[in-house]
Amino acid sequence: MVTIEAEEAKQIDFPDGGREAWLVVAGAWSCSFVSWGYVNAFGVLAEYYLRTILADKTSSEVAWISSLQYCLIFAVGLFTGRLFDMGYFRPTILVGMVLWVFTQMMTSLCKEYWQFILAQGFGLGISFGIVFSLSVAVPAQWFSRRRATAFGILATGSSMGGVIFPIMINKLLPQVGFGWTMRIVGFIGVGMLTFSWFTLKTRLPPSIDVKAVGWKNVRFFDPAAFKMPAFTFFCLGSTLVLFGLYTPFTYIDIWTSRRSLPIPGYYLSILNAASIFGRIIPGILADHIGRMNCLLPMLWLSAVFVFIFPLCDSIGALIVFSILFGFSTGAYVSLIPASVAQLGPTASYGTRLGMLFMAMSIGGLLGTPISGAILGDGQGDAEWWKTMGYAGAMVVGGCVSITVARQLALKSWKPWGKI
Repeated sequence: MVTIEAEEAKQIDFPDGGREAWLVVAGAWSCSFVSWGYVNAFGVLAEYYLRTILADKTSSEVAWISSLQYCLIFAVGLFTGRLFDMGYFRPTILVGMVLWVFTQMMTSLCKEYWQFILAQGFGLGISFGIVFSLSVAVPAQWFSRRRATAFGILATGSSMGGVIFPIMINKLLPQVGFGWTMRIVGFIGVGMLTFSWFTLKTRLPPSIDVKAVGWKNVRFFDPAAFKMPAFTFFCLGSTLVLFGLYTPFTYIDIWTSRRSLPIPGYYLSILNAASIFGRIIPGILADHIGRMNCLLPMLWLSAVFVFIFPLCDSIGALIVFSILFGFSTGAYVSLIPASVAQLGPTASYGTRLGMLFMAMSIGGLLGTPISGAILGDGQGDAEWWKTMGYAGAMVVGGCVSITVARQLALKSWKPWGKI
């Protein structure tokens, strides 16, 4: 089968490597570190909030902070993707970088629940969305044949952030307090984002000439993309997966606290460390055997691990779970953007990616609060089984939909074929 991407590669000369191209990946890696990497560390902060500053709130209420981040990191992409296609990459990402630093420093001053919702939920969430969605779109202009490998490498930034931030925050909180812990994280972000500013650059001309068509004729949403059934089912599946996939990320530290298991905070770091390999290895394989062909088995494995999470009531079991689940979930962040790249031309990739992210934002917004509402105070085993049953079922539903998308893209219901 000849894909849209394969035809396009014959017409556009992609570097697929070289100093500039890999510096772009490094800059995107840095953005991934301070956006998704920071979101992946929220489990440590959630447990701290429930013990201290927000002790009067439920786990579901605290989860709304992270769910806003999960939602906005995707939802903002609907607008940034179109701005990217129009050639406004640098001014838009600059807004996101400045907002990241400002709202992180404002979070250090928060005392009330509404302040956390405003600064950490909305403020940081919007900045995450701008920085992540734009940075992940740039490598698609530099790589074609090795695109999945490039995405796999840049996605390890979120894993490294998810390793370093939980350990660092866990160590700093008792030593310097919440305020200075947040400020130190902010200073790290300044350095990482400055590096990204100097290394991220686009190479293809804008696909939309604003001066010619006029701002009033610019559409941030392209309904024509949904006329392709494969893209529609892919959006649906990616959204359903997000309803359940990050439930263990958010509640693993609460689980260890309720079970009085030692070394809290480190399980989340182990999970994120394992996901580094889950992003690189499938990314490399995907360039050879197909992106969806690698993505789907990893997601099915993730669903199994979500279902069995409540069995992990010992240190050994939880460490094994963290390694295996972290590895299996790694492909989700790296191969979702790489897969959607082959469902249309690169010229409209930013818009298409933004539409996908907008759909996924629904799962990001509602997924963990629903889990928290089912979980309650998390004292009983039955609540944990119900919570993970819901989360696992959503991942399974997403896997089924992405499987349908794969077959539609292949234009065949046969199980083989590179896609």
